[in-house]
Amino acid sequence: MNILKYNRDNLLIIRSLIQSLSEYQYNEPIEILSGSSIGAHVRHILEFYICLIRNSNNVISYDERERNQRIETERAFALTAIDTIILKLDELKEDRAISLKSDFSSDGTDPSFFITSLFRELGYCLEHSIHHEALIKVGIKSINSEGILVNNFGVAPSTVRYQIK
Repeated sequence: MNILKYNRDNLLIIRSLIQSLSEYQYNEPIEILSGSSIGAHVRHILEFYICLIRNSNNVISYDERERNQRIETERAFALTAIDTIILKLDELKEDRAISLKSDFSSDGTDPSFFITSLFRELGYCLEHSIHHEALIKVGIKSINSEGILVNNFGVAPSTVRYQIK
């Protein structure tokens, strides 16, 4: 299934970007990102993958994910997290049903459960990653470092295909 390859390739692009940044650039609060950092967006991306690959009892909840500040503030730790995620993705061989727990209420009192699948959620993680990469791209441009970005970074594949027409 190609979804595993696309996720892996995307994570490797993020890995390369992190390696191209200094610790300061990775941690710098960026005004146009409402004061968040590149590292904060990387943490957010990786947490969804971590949540998915660590699912217990075939139930995942992105709402209840661990928020590990080390991913946000330590480039080396983020790189290790990416390597671990990729290793776990490489172990996946087939899709399977899982349950997604989400609470869309602002007070956290209305959890809902949805039947989904591992590969469908990997598709979601990839789309979610690309969305945050678009924000990272804005941040990178604001610190005048756009030369480190690969072509189409933060652009959805469907948009790339549409632009080629």
